Amino acid sequence: MSERTYGFGIVGCGVIAPTHAEAIRRLENAELVAVCDLNEAAANARAADFGAEPYTDLDEMLARDDIHVCNILTPSGLHARLGIQCADAGKHVICTKPIDITLESIDALIEAGERNGVKIAATHQNRGYPVYEKIKSYIDDGRLGEMLYGSVFVPWYRTDEYYSDGWHGTKALDGGGALINQSIHYIDLLIWFLGRVERIFGFTDALAHDIETEDMGSAVLKFEGGQHGIIQGSTCTYQGMPARIELHGTKGNILCVGDDVALWDVEGDERVEDPMAGRKGGAADPKSGMPERAVDSHVKQIGDVLAAIEEDRDPVIDGHEARRAVEVILSIYRASETGQVVELG
Repeated sequence: MSERTYGFGIVGCGVIAPTHAEAIRRLENAELVAVCDLNEAAANARAADFGAEPYTDLDEMLARDDIHVCNILTPSGLHARLGIQCADAGKHVICTKPIDITLESIDALIEAGERNGVKIAATHQNRGYPVYEKIKSYIDDGRLGEMLYGSVFVPWYRTDEYYSDGWHGTKALDGGGALINQSIHYIDLLIWFLGRVERIFGFTDALAHDIETEDMGSAVLKFEGGQHGIIQGSTCTYQGMPARIELHGTKGNILCVGDDVALWDVEGDERVEDPMAGRKGGAADPKSGMPERAVDSHVKQIGDVLAAIEEDRDPVIDGHEARRAVEVILSIYRASETGQVVELG
């Protein structure tokens, strides 16, 4: 590791900001220098919490020479525009999920990184959870045999108040609803595990909320390797339930509930069944309120971006990689609108 310390600026002082700030604090070669938000009270409050300088003018913050990386934590539809602004100022960019809400915006952000010689990356925290890292290694090593099919179910709940903030559930700033905001965590995992999606058909509806996007989405997928997939995500499930992901290969079945193993039935491994999976929860980080494993994953992914800068390579979750889940979700929306199977390019 280089002895260089990288200065960070956080853009957007909403609910995910403490998680990024805590992850930056835990990295030996990182320091949070400044935060920026159009809401002056929010910027001042987060700056006081994080020991950073507050700004309401992004250009003013970007003028600082001691900021090398900007974490974009604003409403989703602003990610690319603000990320391009940061890249044009010579700063590396890390976006919270989704990297943006249109492929055109994502491509423009990727191009801005290439044009300015800076890294473009995104955080998809679930990839850094130990259980999913283990599953990925088993798939890559052939321990599950030939992969046959997989599914993700995200039966969550959000209140009407959640959708009253002016951006959640809007096409302009959220880009969609339950799929692109909540379920994207698990959609990203499914395509990480099974590969490129070839064909999609799906339905989306607002079943229980008065919003212009969906609180319920369902889709069937055909992967390039022949595997089948199912996606179902909601924010209208009574009281909400833990998300679950199933994977099936010729040598094993794995079921995770609430990011814990509920069934591990893999050839050569001891069979594991945990009836309490998804109900145990996990220790929360006191500074961010997020599960400790979520903070740990952000440490890994932000740390990887710094390593990519040092090693002059692409981050593991670069702009192209983060684009994949958005492409799948937008294809589900298009399938629902047209009533046609969508072929991915």
